[in-house]
Amino acid sequence: MTLRVLVPVDERLGSVRTINYLIKNKEIFSPVVSLLTVYDVSLVEGHGLSSDFLEKIRENAQKLAEKTVNGYKEKLEKEGIYVENAYAVEGNPGETICKESEKLSVNMIVLSPNNASELANILMGSVTHYIIHHSNFPVLLVK
Repeated sequence: MTLRVLVPVDERLGSVRTINYLIKNKEIFSPVVSLLTVYDVSLVEGHGLSSDFLEKIRENAQKLAEKTVNGYKEKLEKEGIYVENAYAVEGNPGETICKESEKLSVNMIVLSPNNASELANILMGSVTHYIIHHSNFPVLLVK
């Protein structure tokens, strides 16, 4: 059986940890991987910035997200892991990851918590927490 997994990635240590876990356990999982980076520029909207400047921010965020996801794709492929999809999407990270997992019909979402403090998670929320409670698929947390 082929295990289809969605791996949300960004430039933080948790993503590196998740990718390394998949590589270390590739013989066990034999995964078909979809990599997703979600970028969110909503925090800078509505603060009096010109639409041209906001568009430049959006373009730069997308370029950085694509560079990030493609870097992980190259690393996995060098290790012989098939990457079916690697793409970036703008939106709220938790909601977008759950929606994309539905579109891709994955068997599992694999991610690592960002290790933010409990207080930070209470005040700002946690993408991992959101996914655990809203995903229709199993979630594997990598520590």
